[in-house]
Amino acid sequence: MSRNLLKNGDFEADWGDENSHHCLVFPEGEAPFEKEVGNVFTPPGWVTWFRHEEGVWSQPEVRDSWKHHDARRAHGGEKGMLLFTFHRKHDAGFLQQVQVTPGTQLRLRAWAHAWSNHKDPNQPEKFPHPSDSRWSEGAGYDPGFKLEGETSDDDWRNFTFSLGIDPTGGTNPFADTVVWGRGAHIYNQYAQPPAVEATAQADTVTVFLRSKTLWPFKHSDAYWDDAELVVVDGGEEEEEKEEEKPEKPEVWLSQRPASPKVGEAVTIEARSLTALTSVNLVVRQPSGAELVRGAVKAGRDGNWHTWTYTTSPLDEVGEHEVVLSAADDVKVSGAFESIRPAKPQRGLPRDQYKRTYVLLPSDANAAWARAVVDATWDEQRYTIGSSADDAGIGDLDKRRVIADDPGTWASE
Repeated sequence: MSRNLLKNGDFEADWGDENSHHCLVFPEGEAPFEKEVGNVFTPPGWVTWFRHEEGVWSQPEVRDSWKHHDARRAHGGEKGMLLFTFHRKHDAGFLQQVQVTPGTQLRLRAWAHAWSNHKDPNQPEKFPHPSDSRWSEGAGYDPGFKLEGETSDDDWRNFTFSLGIDPTGGTNPFADTVVWGRGAHIYNQYAQPPAVEATAQADTVTVFLRSKTLWPFKHSDAYWDDAELVVVDGGEEEEEKEEEKPEKPEVWLSQRPASPKVGEAVTIEARSLTALTSVNLVVRQPSGAELVRGAVKAGRDGNWHTWTYTTSPLDEVGEHEVVLSAADDVKVSGAFESIRPAKPQRGLPRDQYKRTYVLLPSDANAAWARAVVDATWDEQRYTIGSSADDAGIGDLDKRRVIADDPGTWASE
């Protein structure tokens, strides 16, 4: 097998190796420029690039995507890369320049997928699962893969992933010299956009990883992992044999509720497209002690095999580790944070209403109160009292205070 020519192609290098916030910006109609962006944690060996046009194409954010936070978001190793925008569109990705021998035939591959999720209060029927990290518009809960041009569904077309090589070594993804592979719409599970091949025309080539969105959805998250640039040297048979080796089954973990509270039970679901045997789940509390769980409920959800567990009520605050193991050396891990339940809010109205409080002087006698009742009760039913605190209390949108003899409240 040809070796991977990319530095940190698996994105496993620690960000602290370079401490890079380096970006290459391509403003519409203007010359590109370099800048440092604090919330862009560019992976070592790479440069983050993005297109920018005010109100159209926005700067993304970039950070590591750790397997122990969500096993679905790393393809290999312990982490992948996350590039995302929030209620904005992006056309962005990563680039890397590689030293090669001119005339070398090269192939670029990578793994990618999107979480593309939206909330529109004016269209609740169209966006029924706002902020559900397992649901992407168009694909729903299922893994989704369609080649560019295979669908006209706008939700499906929101995310397009593509791979590019500039055989001249240029760093502009919009240059005519860039050779692009066909785009792909990929959701909820890692898959490979079509590979791209090019012959080096200089001693440097540039590779591009690109995601582009169609809509400014609330959540537009692009995940990348395991990129490789290899020499195509006639070793196709060996390469095909390597690809025929069965890959270890992939398993995804999730839990409900998303932010469990002490005193609540947690339901943990594992799902895989592969039938697993000898499945076992362990949940460790922050103290290290195992959390008691009920018996597994194995089932099917379309093409998915599922295993569902419900724990006993949580009694510790902090990070809980989830580890699932199965036969054939399958092992995945995740984690969730438990929090203390919020104190119940008091004083909230069942329904909003208009409140008028007649504030009597603190030394007012019963005759004052009777006079207000006689004047207002039958028609208005105002609230009557002599406490300024009571007059102002209550989470109401419309409140009015009528101060009787307000001069007596001048110091309040």
